[in-house]
Amino acid sequence: MAGKIPEHFIQDLLARTDLVDLIESRVPLKRSGSNYMARCPFHNEKTPSFSVNRDKQFYYCFGCGASGTAISFLMDYDRLTFPEAIETLADALGLTVPSEQGTGPGNKETAAATLPLFAIQDQACRFYQQQLKSHPAAQRAVDYLRERGVSGELALRYRLGYAPPGAHNLPAEWPAGMLDSAGLRSTKEPGRSHDWFRDRIVFPIRDRRGRIVGFGGRIIGDGVPKYLNSPETAVFRKHCEVYGLFELLQAVRRPERIVVVEGYMDVIALAQFGIPHTVATLGTATSGDQVGLLFRYTQNIVFCFDGDMAGKNAAWKALESSLPHLREGRQLHFLMLPEGHDPDSLIREEGTDAFLARINAAQAFSEYFFEHLSKSLNSATIEGRAVLVDKARPMIQKLPGGVFRDMIEQRLEALSGHSVQSHGVVPDGSRPPRRGQSETATGRPSALRTFLALLLQNPQLVEHIDSSAASTLAQLDHQGALLQTVIEFLHMHPHISSGGLFEGFRGRPEAGVIAKLLAWNPQVAEGKVVETFLDHLRHLTEDQVRENRLDSLIQKSRREKLTVDELMELKQLTVH
Repeated sequence: MAGKIPEHFIQDLLARTDLVDLIESRVPLKRSGSNYMARCPFHNEKTPSFSVNRDKQFYYCFGCGASGTAISFLMDYDRLTFPEAIETLADALGLTVPSEQGTGPGNKETAAATLPLFAIQDQACRFYQQQLKSHPAAQRAVDYLRERGVSGELALRYRLGYAPPGAHNLPAEWPAGMLDSAGLRSTKEPGRSHDWFRDRIVFPIRDRRGRIVGFGGRIIGDGVPKYLNSPETAVFRKHCEVYGLFELLQAVRRPERIVVVEGYMDVIALAQFGIPHTVATLGTATSGDQVGLLFRYTQNIVFCFDGDMAGKNAAWKALESSLPHLREGRQLHFLMLPEGHDPDSLIREEGTDAFLARINAAQAFSEYFFEHLSKSLNSATIEGRAVLVDKARPMIQKLPGGVFRDMIEQRLEALSGHSVQSHGVVPDGSRPPRRGQSETATGRPSALRTFLALLLQNPQLVEHIDSSAASTLAQLDHQGALLQTVIEFLHMHPHISSGGLFEGFRGRPEAGVIAKLLAWNPQVAEGKVVETFLDHLRHLTEDQVRENRLDSLIQKSRREKLTVDELMELKQLTVH
């Protein structure tokens, strides 16, 4: 998605989308008063705690805290990116997603311009598939696939094809400029061009939505490079995609683990032997983007690489790329195959059960990490243990703060005999709120909490807050800044829903507080909402005006003598 999606379009999408219908198409809901309830789709539970409110267009789980709008739900449940969720909602409504030009991070192409690229890539895929069936030179490719045990059903599932030899095989009527933009043609010199793929078995690379973004081509017989990928284009970034993810998700919607291998044929061979939860990197070192992508679909990644030096180096680079994505609940394992074998050859020799047993016994991140760093070190000496700390500490610092990082640091302490933990660092969100921030000393909800919750849950109430009251509320010691921001936002977006308001704060620090207040029940009868809101508004503004006057008199008393009337006023304010 190029450029920034206009906010008014996002709000319009949310206003037109029925959140209950959207969620119910994926998760059975049961009406409970004004809400709809279900067992949360984002964590295991026995009793329903997942609440959906049609009027607010907002959902919240009282068990795990999952919350959001139709956009959030598609991102979390269907594992879509933000732009993909927007496109999905727009497609359902028959709308085209616009973009504000010049605001996207480094991408000059418009969303509309990428659509023909997807179309021509799909045309090229069908062309290559047909050539595999009919071109005379394709027999070598067919024989090779048969020797590797690739069935016709599997070739169809992965849409395998063949690019014929020769410089110009793609249909002449296809626009030359589009071929260049799609990476299907190479133009090294003006007036001289040739097809990018020639005399190669072609593997279409599909994104999570099944759209072809590029291709990988394997040469038949000898020659270099053995594998050739499409060049990077507006829709293809090698470090952001993996081969086989779409096909995996078609076979296993929520995989318990994903196995990462090095080659396209490894993915297909393992699928042939009943192991469909496999993807491959695209001929480059595993990137952080690829690891982050896979962790959207599973909590357990197994890197399965060849046992030679190249495979060992690839495994360590994969570990380094994974560090920023590791935290409690996520698992990383490493399986190094016997030297001379790749996944394809080994599973043919040992069979599916034996290969799965190897995967189940793969080395955990912590074991592999410290074993690798400890090689060639003498842990019996102070010098050896000091080197271990020197190597490990910078890498551990790349882990997100939390329980997992603490435990890795404790393991390093045990191995080295040296204290290395980042004591005193509190993970984000782990510090309990101070008493009084949202409750009174008696434990009852404060007037401010109730007032803010009523405003968030009933955005139309903002019409009762004039500029003078808004200015006074902004001076409140706690949540004054949040109140000011919310009021300004609501004045700019009249008739917005609570869900739309929440979406407007996506990615901002205030989003967590807003989510909790949207789900919180202030225990105000429906017919008393306006009356209660106005009563709290009056008290909050009067209290703040009184506080401002008290501060003013105190400051004045430090500079000069107060008058008798001012002294009486100060006394009354202090007593109050």
